[in-house]
Amino acid sequence: IAREPVWGERLQSVIDEHLDAALEAFDIHREDLADGLGEPASGALWGCGFEDFLGRRFGPEGENIVDLYLKRRGWKETVLNRAYFAALRDTPVSLHEVSDVKPGVSMVVRDILRGGPAVTVREKSATQSLRQWDRIAVRVVPERDHHVISGAVLPFSAEAFELLGPMLREAMRLGKRAPLTLSTEQLHGCAPIFTRAWLLTEIPRAFASPERSYCN
Repeated sequence: IAREPVWGERLQSVIDEHLDAALEAFDIHREDLADGLGEPASGALWGCGFEDFLGRRFGPEGENIVDLYLKRRGWKETVLNRAYFAALRDTPVSLHEVSDVKPGVSMVVRDILRGGPAVTVREKSATQSLRQWDRIAVRVVPERDHHVISGAVLPFSAEAFELLGPMLREAMRLGKRAPLTLSTEQLHGCAPIFTRAWLLTEIPRAFASPERSYCN
């Protein structure tokens, strides 16, 4: 990406898709957003854009950065790493419900939007903070005989969850009564919507003025 400016421009364009609508809605600058949200949220937001970028195809030839990397530098990677990069490229972000959390070991996740059976995910750090029935926007990536999650995880509050539904329905042109069930192909184009829904609910919390307290 650093060696070929066109890829840097494409990455920045994807990140802009994830952030700009919310920044404009609240009239705040990107630097202020990072300061207000702090870590690890700021890093997760960048990761959302970057992981989306890894799955994008550009230009008339459908160029993809993962394909290009594996072609040029894949020989330096292990077989497991090459398989993971390819799987991450092909896995869309979705909304998952968490259950059976074993801190530091694993958790079970169910894809709320695509349906299908729940899967067990091997995960150390995220399972330290997640609880039963939490909802997270993340990519659940198959890896050999098990699953892992990608690095960009957005915990969805009840408010963010309620906001996400109408936004996805509008993007997919689904009626209000139609089941909110999306295919893998549809989800590939929806990644910025997850980030936007999360930001539209988290920015007011992060930038809310502290309540004043008075003592007699």
